[in-house]
Amino acid sequence: MDQEIDIQQIKTKTTSGVLFLTIRNFGIQGISTIGFFILTLLLGAGEVGLFAIVAESVGILGYFSDVGLASALIQQKTKIKKEELQTTFLIQQILVFTALLVVSLIYQPLASSRGYGNKEFWILVSLCFSFVAASLKTIPSVQLERNLNFKIISTIDIIENFIFYTLAVIFALLGFGVYSYAIATFIRSLVGLLMIYRYSPWPIGFKYSHSSAVKLFKFGIPFQLNSFIAVAKDKLSTLLVAGIIGRESFGILAWAQKGPRIPLSFMDAIMKVTFPTFSRLQNDPELIRRSLSRSLFFIAFAVTPMLVGISFIAPDIINLIPKYGKWLPAVFPLYFFAFNAAIAAITTPITNAFNAIGKISITTKLMIMWTVLTWILYPLMSLKYGYLGTAVASTLVGLSSFVVWIIAHKILKVNVFKVVLHPVLGSIIMIILLFGITRLNLSPAISLLLKIVISFIAYLAYHSIFSSQEIKWFYKEIKCLVPKKS
Repeated sequence: MDQEIDIQQIKTKTTSGVLFLTIRNFGIQGISTIGFFILTLLLGAGEVGLFAIVAESVGILGYFSDVGLASALIQQKTKIKKEELQTTFLIQQILVFTALLVVSLIYQPLASSRGYGNKEFWILVSLCFSFVAASLKTIPSVQLERNLNFKIISTIDIIENFIFYTLAVIFALLGFGVYSYAIATFIRSLVGLLMIYRYSPWPIGFKYSHSSAVKLFKFGIPFQLNSFIAVAKDKLSTLLVAGIIGRESFGILAWAQKGPRIPLSFMDAIMKVTFPTFSRLQNDPELIRRSLSRSLFFIAFAVTPMLVGISFIAPDIINLIPKYGKWLPAVFPLYFFAFNAAIAAITTPITNAFNAIGKISITTKLMIMWTVLTWILYPLMSLKYGYLGTAVASTLVGLSSFVVWIIAHKILKVNVFKVVLHPVLGSIIMIILLFGITRLNLSPAISLLLKIVISFIAYLAYHSIFSSQEIKWFYKEIKCLVPKKS
């Protein structure tokens, strides 16, 4: 009986967490999209590319500052002890200090050889500060995630992003150029750090417990091995591409990737909640199967049509604003990134589920496969076709992800093709309608409005016929979260 109550509590907290994180992620994406839009209107492709390159470089440090200990704490079935928190904190700060030392040693000769100046230096400094702040936020975040308390996390993230883009836009308008990124990054990181310690304090301290470290490393290192491979697959390959195609072209890629990343906020919300949830339900395979199937359906239901819509309205948005025509070259790469994002939206939650139930070795093998394909295709295609080749390479690598869907059917008994069938068919109907509207050669404003209205109605009409049960279930779950009037 106690187990049934516990499972019901977990399910309720999971649904609540997904709801709040979805609102949070769409809030963040709304703020960041408007902010990014204004910044790309004020700044050139080269400046956007510079920040993206440095951000990717510093982002690499994050993978070496944790070695999977935070994930090990979240995944842990038993209650976390004080010594485990302090041991994790000690090891993490040693790794952070080491990473910063390496950066300081590498930067000077690199700056001399590449002719870097104050712009590059201050962006690097601000992002390094952001990296340190993120490491200090790890333990409070772990505590909140363990309790499935995503309301506070959501609020802090929204405030951080609002501060970042508001300040970045203000300073860009004042003529600070690329320095706007550095100022906004520093202030955002400081505010976020202070807020999370205000709402999730913990007994800060340094302590080394060998038994705790061994237990955490046992899960953490295999888990983080996948992250290290991901660094090679994503971050390092991205920097290699940036070196091949240059800042201007990399800025175009950054713009092309921005739109397709917006719908993935829904996937991120579900993944953020399902990792600790699946970890708690490891002994109930049937419940995991049902939970994962529903997660995948609603991810596909939300993400796929949004990716289709973004792909078709992007040219209208660019043509609507005369000064925004400089980003027209990014439209074609956007199509490839949108297709790749649709595949990733389904694949990533599955690998997340593998990790949560302890099947990390499977994810490791998949990551190795993707890394090899990335390092073969990205340089070759980028050298031959520039930024467009990079976009095509991302799609070719993404297509290999269908292997994950097959493995999910064997291990988790989830038929991914069946689960996503109706969202995909509904999106195909959208594509046909949107393509027809595009052929009418209407003015950008009318075309934009018509595409949004018609595709939205058509997609909902399709699902009201073929997915009514799933929608009713979701409505019932959300309704249960609303407090009843006494």
